[in-house]
Amino acid sequence: MNLFFKSNNLSLGYGNQLVINNLDLSLKISNNYEIIGKNGSGKTTLLMCISNNFIGNTFNSNIERGEYSFMEIGSSPSLIPKLSLIENIKYFLFKESIDEKFIFETLNKYQLNEFKEDLIEDFSSGMVKRSELAIADLKKPDILCIDEPKVYLDENGIQLLFDLLNYRENQKMTSILSSQESINALSNIERTIDLND
Repeated sequence: MNLFFKSNNLSLGYGNQLVINNLDLSLKISNNYEIIGKNGSGKTTLLMCISNNFIGNTFNSNIERGEYSFMEIGSSPSLIPKLSLIENIKYFLFKESIDEKFIFETLNKYQLNEFKEDLIEDFSSGMVKRSELAIADLKKPDILCIDEPKVYLDENGIQLLFDLLNYRENQKMTSILSSQESINALSNIERTIDLND
């Protein structure tokens, strides 16, 4: 059983304010997960903890992590505004050796090729989200965490998101989606973590 995250007493919060209390969580590689809950239930906090981007209080939780590659697409953009799209791609993929032709094809797929030299700060929120999805498509992390997956995406963008998740599922890569309710984007979900309970 290849676990990438395990805690039998996960408690998370900010200062002394508890957001997640004593959650039992074992996440296996090659499986998909979804985190659902209303605003303020701790979805984003939990997703950030799983992807090792959490800056807060873990209240002495016992957390075990496997050695896998992660990428998180958060509710706020992760790209560098003062760089162009192509510069962001080179920055986020500096450890990867990806063929220029594949980058061009991927940007075409996400309808971003004509904007590759433009600064991210000039992009709409939807274009930023598409750019993050394109980078995830190029990077192919073992685990992709997406907070509020549909936010800022139009119908075509949502289809691209679903295509990416479907591809990842077929390749046995893990995806974790966090939203207020299930968006039915994954055909096989190992566990739904319902933070409304």
